[in-house]
Amino acid sequence: MQKSYRTALILVVLIIIVLFSGYLFPSSDNEIVKAHPQSPEQVIMAVTVINSKSKPYTRDIILRGYTQTLRSVSLKSQIKARIVALPVEKGTRVNKGDVICRLDIEDRNASYTEALALVKQRQLEFEASEKLFAKGHRSETQHSAAKSALDAAIAHSVRMKVNLDNTVIRAPFDGIINDRPLEVGSYMKEGEVCALIMEENPFLVVANISESDISQVKVGDAAHAILQNGRRLEGKIRYISSIADTNTRTFRVELEVANPTRDILDGITAELFIQAHQVMAFNISPAMLVLNDNGLVGVRLVDDNNEVYFKEITILGNHKDGIWFSGIDDNSKLIIEGHEFVKAGETVKPILSSN
Repeated sequence: MQKSYRTALILVVLIIIVLFSGYLFPSSDNEIVKAHPQSPEQVIMAVTVINSKSKPYTRDIILRGYTQTLRSVSLKSQIKARIVALPVEKGTRVNKGDVICRLDIEDRNASYTEALALVKQRQLEFEASEKLFAKGHRSETQHSAAKSALDAAIAHSVRMKVNLDNTVIRAPFDGIINDRPLEVGSYMKEGEVCALIMEENPFLVVANISESDISQVKVGDAAHAILQNGRRLEGKIRYISSIADTNTRTFRVELEVANPTRDILDGITAELFIQAHQVMAFNISPAMLVLNDNGLVGVRLVDDNNEVYFKEITILGNHKDGIWFSGIDDNSKLIIEGHEFVKAGETVKPILSSN
């Protein structure tokens, strides 16, 4: 029994010695590991870059505007009279010179006839005065009075003719009668509106341009507008205001467009596209744009030491072929793949794109 205990005790001691042999008698390999601990391998990210190259670019200045008739005139009466005829209805297209409103002549025709008779009388008196003055039988004062009487009679006849002509209100240009507030039998006062006529061709697209873009536009520039229904209107800039709106600091711009079919309506929402001056810019996919910690839009580039850095850019336009921007130099190493996995200050392995 004592022999069995001794045997067991010897086995336990041997096991303990084996377990602690690494601490009691360290191997040379363990010493090397402790003396030279292995550090984790640093991984350098590979990114695809291109050498940026600027190209000529003409950006569009896009303005929010609306359509507007070139001319819209209220036809007003110049005399007091009753309306006796209205030959056209609202919505009727008329030509220049067409009768829009006819007023009662009353005694104006008789007054004009009387004025013409007076002119004829004064003309005869002046001719007789001339003969007498030439023979010395009439003084210069008397002859001048005869001339003045003739001139006054002519002036009176002209006034009577104007009053007679004013009984007929005519269209000053080709257009459409947009409103006719009075009816036959209404008594018109001087300055009262008989009808509102609107010119339909050409038409305008009106918008306001900012003070930062005003220098990019001049009268005569070609431009186009897109109406709310998608219709495209081509034209030229006919007017640019020289005075800014005091509230918005913007300037009125007018695009003149043809309307031969007379189907453009006044007040329709439109977008006005004006081409600015040509500049040098860069073109990339929108997917290459990044935001920095301050929320600025830009791109990531690689410097000569293969370190990534962020560069803020100015977006000039967004088209089907990509984003056009400025703000970097030609031949900069622009990251086009892998930019989302690196950040400013990191060292990378730039690989030049073959495309």
